[in-house]
Amino acid sequence: MKKTFLYFALSGFLFANVDTQIAKNQDILRQKSQIERSIARKLNEVAKEILDEQAELEKITEEIERLSISIEKNKNLIKDKEENLEDLTQQNTKLINSRKELEEKIVKIIAQDFSFYLISDKDYLDSEDSILVEEVLEKMDVIMRKEFAKLSREYKSINSKIDTQASQIEDLKKSIEELKDEKVQKSSLKKRQENIIATLDKKKREYKQQLERIEEERQALRKTLEQLKIVKEQEAEEKRRQEEMQRALKEQNVGDKVTVRQIGSSYQGSQYKKYHGSKTIAPLEDFTVKRKFGNYIDPIYKIKIFNESVILSSNVPNAKVQNVLDGKVIYAKDTAVLEKVVIVENSYGIHTIYAHLSKIAPTIKVGEKIRKGYVIGRVEQDLTFEVTQKNYHIDPLELITVK
Repeated sequence: MKKTFLYFALSGFLFANVDTQIAKNQDILRQKSQIERSIARKLNEVAKEILDEQAELEKITEEIERLSISIEKNKNLIKDKEENLEDLTQQNTKLINSRKELEEKIVKIIAQDFSFYLISDKDYLDSEDSILVEEVLEKMDVIMRKEFAKLSREYKSINSKIDTQASQIEDLKKSIEELKDEKVQKSSLKKRQENIIATLDKKKREYKQQLERIEEERQALRKTLEQLKIVKEQEAEEKRRQEEMQRALKEQNVGDKVTVRQIGSSYQGSQYKKYHGSKTIAPLEDFTVKRKFGNYIDPIYKIKIFNESVILSSNVPNAKVQNVLDGKVIYAKDTAVLEKVVIVENSYGIHTIYAHLSKIAPTIKVGEKIRKGYVIGRVEQDLTFEVTQKNYHIDPLELITVK
């Protein structure tokens, strides 16, 4: 009898110690969970930055390629245009000199014509030879006027050519500058490209380190959760065994061996099974699927991650969460990692898990049977929803109706 009392006393001490350890671990896990969510948000931001920079890098690379082709194609064209510009500039210089010579000739003719006009004054010419002189002057005047008209036409033509060539020279200069500007653009883009590549390399290294750290923490958290669950199962099993032993002692028939049954093992596992049953209601009224079940490919490193649950993001804050199938509540507690969690045992070995609840309805108690549509709690925004059947995971979106 003393041995029996000592056994129960020792067991009670061990249970109290387990509860203390679990409480301490839950505090640690709660802190880790907050850190993980913070890093996850930062990772999403970094991933978006990396994808944006990669998109910009692709555009810059395409533009550099286009400029390279254009520069190579126009290499000889620039040379031809520069030679043409030099020829036009020389021609224009000659035309300007010719115009200057014409201006001097025109001034000379005007001066001569004025002199002849003075000589031909009738008051000045009163001799018998005046008629002959006048005829000569008139003929010279006609010749000078013809020469003047010819020079005027040449002057006008030269001016027109000068204006035309000046316009062509400006166009050539502009065209050459544009072609040369492509080289400047290419050089600038190359520097921008190098800076982006360096920034991307740095961000990718940081992203990879954070991703690896989160994965390590995720595995550690999962292992801790499993350990906590095992401890709890062992505690529950030990309690059941004590009850059996008490009954056996009363009946004076104590057995030497006790078979241990793993409570809740029916909804543990990592294998996937396709659901073939009827569809049921969704746990949220108005939502979008934020994360799907199954393999997820990281957008940066293409790492494959298997999601055993889905995340349903409520379009309404503080939304009600409803039970999707008739069943019995087997778990309803605030956890360290998954916040408030409710697990319902349903027919055909199905278990539905509702995690990251902000509130659990006060009417939800372990052992209570609840109907489909019964409100089990509330969620601020993101609900983690998981479905298992015996030792298999099921895609929750195969079970529920998604509008």
